[in-house]
Amino acid sequence: MAIVPAAKRRGSGGASQRRPRKWAPEDTCDGEDLISDLPDAILATIVSLLPTNDGAHTQILARRWRPLWHAAPLNLDSLNLRRRTFSTKRYLGLNQFKTFSVVSRILADHPGPVRRFRYDVIICLHKDKKRYAVEAAQIESWFHSLAIANLQELDITFRPLEYTAEYPKLYPLPSSVFLTASTLLLARIGLCDFPKDLTQPLNFPLLKQLHLWRISISEDVFQGVLSGCHVLETLFLAEIRDVDCLRVSSPTLRIIVTLAACSCGEMELVIEDTPCLEKLLIPWPDLGREIIRVVHAPKLEILGHLSPSISEIQIASIVFQGMIPAGGLKNPISTVKILSLQFPRPDLSAVLDVLACFPSLEKLYIINYQGSEEDIGFAKFFVLNAKVLRGIGFGVCNEIGIDKKWVADQHELLEVKGRASPEAQLKVKGGSFYKYCNTYNLAIADPFDCSFLQMG
Repeated sequence: MAIVPAAKRRGSGGASQRRPRKWAPEDTCDGEDLISDLPDAILATIVSLLPTNDGAHTQILARRWRPLWHAAPLNLDSLNLRRRTFSTKRYLGLNQFKTFSVVSRILADHPGPVRRFRYDVIICLHKDKKRYAVEAAQIESWFHSLAIANLQELDITFRPLEYTAEYPKLYPLPSSVFLTASTLLLARIGLCDFPKDLTQPLNFPLLKQLHLWRISISEDVFQGVLSGCHVLETLFLAEIRDVDCLRVSSPTLRIIVTLAACSCGEMELVIEDTPCLEKLLIPWPDLGREIIRVVHAPKLEILGHLSPSISEIQIASIVFQGMIPAGGLKNPISTVKILSLQFPRPDLSAVLDVLACFPSLEKLYIINYQGSEEDIGFAKFFVLNAKVLRGIGFGVCNEIGIDKKWVADQHELLEVKGRASPEAQLKVKGGSFYKYCNTYNLAIADPFDCSFLQMG
């Protein structure tokens, strides 16, 4: 292709094309700052969307901006504070204790409202009894602040007070946290002891997402928290301790994520009555020895990963012990359309027994595929015989380097051109087990279909 000089493209003259003139203040109306001309309400919204320290720094821009930070809703994020201090003049790498004091200063200085309170760099208290008492009182005071009265998002994690041979000693969850219950939309709470009993019923009328991880809680308190959630849609449970059984009933719950629900020993998770439950996700089934029972979930469509590592999982009247189902053909689970299986080695007979329990399956994900002769024979069976599946995904272990040649070879070995379902999409993805289930964005339709590559 010929390259035509700029002068000839213009049709006349030989002068080189002029560069665009740089912006100058006189280009605006009388040199005014157009951003500062925006209404206070819009500027306050802009400030509220900035990281905590950046929002505070807007006070130095101009006299017009000074009152805006105090007027704007605050998103308080301790992770951002660790990079810079609240001061607009100094930059420091804050440790946990300095961040702790800065949070107290901000809450004392800002009138609110605080929309989001995120302290996930781990709240750390001194071991000295006097300093511990002072800091514990400060934490309690945070949630008594008028600025935080209308909190919408809470994300708070504590550091264990000390480590023992069996369990770490956890910090007690401040009772003042529950003062925010009436306005919360999302709550993430980790590494703390919930109160042993509740002095009064809890009410979370707006809470849609509840994440509990590495906490100690009794069955009665868990029931009290859950019964107070009237519009809950997502429940995330990870390494819950000091309880033998957690029972879940909710008329609104749509998603349950259980990640090694018990941190030690064997625990039972009973999903008793969840008429709207659509997704039951078990991202790391090999981390715990839990028993999962789904008694009533008539809309359950997405399930996985099922694995022999799970001691027992029951769905309606079908009980899977390891990968062996009982009662599948008599009472199949016709609602499940997407299923993920994770196992240490291919076992075609066991998988076929499992699949017989899910006659309406549309997508199947097989985790721990390595491309060995045994794996290929196992996978090819589904490629050549699955007539109703619309998608098959292969999760490949980290040791396998996936490139175009590897994908092309697997495409040939699996005889993809002769697949039983012409519409079926075959996909492959490499990585760790946790990468095969998207628990960060639970709004997506298929949590297992995250960055899988098309095979054919």
